[in-house]
Amino acid sequence: MVQISEEFPDKTAAKEALSSLLPEIDSVFDSEPAVLRIDKEPVMLVGDIHGNLEALEFILKMRDETGCKTLLFLGDYVDRGPKGTEVLVRLFQLKLKDPGNIFLLRGNHETIEMNLYYGFFEEIGSNPGFLLRVSRTYEKMPVAAVLSGHTFCVHGGVNGVESIENITKEGAFPYLWNDPSEKPGMSTSTRGDTVKEFGPDVVDGFLEANGLKRIVRAHTALGNGYRWWFEGKLLSLFSCPDYVGLGNAGAFALFEKEELKLFFFGSQQD
Repeated sequence: MVQISEEFPDKTAAKEALSSLLPEIDSVFDSEPAVLRIDKEPVMLVGDIHGNLEALEFILKMRDETGCKTLLFLGDYVDRGPKGTEVLVRLFQLKLKDPGNIFLLRGNHETIEMNLYYGFFEEIGSNPGFLLRVSRTYEKMPVAAVLSGHTFCVHGGVNGVESIENITKEGAFPYLWNDPSEKPGMSTSTRGDTVKEFGPDVVDGFLEANGLKRIVRAHTALGNGYRWWFEGKLLSLFSCPDYVGLGNAGAFALFEKEELKLFFFGSQQD
C-alpha cells in the first residue's frame, strides 16, 4: 500500500508521486458507480478545496478529533490554489489506504477545460500529456452520493426533475456545474450558455421523485463558507478559506441521524 507523505521538496516530486498513483486509483474509481450509496454514519462533508493543502490538513485533523472515519469530498481539488498536485496526491493516497471510508466526487474543476485556464496546467509544468492522463482519471470519478437513503450530495446541482438512476459518469456536466436559484424552473446562468440554474420547485420535484430529504452541494464561494437554501432543503458548502484573497471562511459539515452540524475555520476575523 502507498505510504502517506506529508511534504514534497518540489513540484517535480509531487507530480511524480501523483503519476505513480493514477493506475491504482483508476481501478478504484472504475469499481465505483456514478452515484454512491453511503449508509454509514457519521459522515464529514467537505466542499471545494482548490489547491489549499493547509485547509485539507486542517479538515483531516478535525476528522481525527471528531472520530469521524468517513469523509465525502464534493469536488474541486485543484485550480486557483498553489498546491493542487499535493492535494490530489494526499486525497488519492487516503482513498487507496481506506477506500471504504474516503469518497471523492468529481467537481467542475476536475476537467481539462478548467485546468487549462485556472492554474493546474501551469502548476504541472504546462505538460499537455500529463494533463490528459490526469483527465482520464477525472472521468472515472463518481458524480454524486446518497447518504443514508435520503441526502443527495453533488458538486454543482441537479438537472431538472429526473431519477438519480439516470445519472452517468459520461453525462456528469450538469451535476458538476448547475447552481440553485430563487427563480422557479430551470433558467440560464451567468456561468455560460450550457450551465443552468434550478429553482425551489425543481428541488421539491427532484426530492419527491427520488424519495429524498435534502441536497448538499459545493461549487460556490461563500463568505461564511455555507448557505442554506429553500427552507433547509439545500445546503451549499465551501471549504477553501481566503479563496483567491476574498477573506472568506471555510466550512464543512458533519452528517449524522438526519442532521447536519456545521463547522467553520479560517474566518474573516482570523
